[in-house]
Amino acid sequence: MKTADELQQLADLCEERGDYPKAARLHGKALQAAERSYGKQSSELVSYLYNFGMIALTLGDNESAQKSFERLLETLSTFGGSSADLEEVHQLLDSLTTGTLAANA
Repeated sequence: MKTADELQQLADLCEERGDYPKAARLHGKALQAAERSYGKQSSELVSYLYNFGMIALTLGDNESAQKSFERLLETLSTFGGSSADLEEVHQLLDSLTTGTLAANA
């Protein structure tokens, strides 16, 4: 079984090649593997939640992106994320809820 980091690296390679559906599946598996390793409430999940949210956003799966970013915001708030990170996630969520993401991208 591949580790969360290995799965995330494979997902990144798929993204670089433009295979976004496969990248999304791998980012999802990486997040699940990280949750098994660290638990569902861990600062170690930050990059996995962000990457999953971003690929979901790329694919137009706004519901999954929103859920991932909401969890990311909660995780950053709980574990002392930087103000810049918190602001970025707030902006992503605001863009999703107002439908202005396409105009800002």
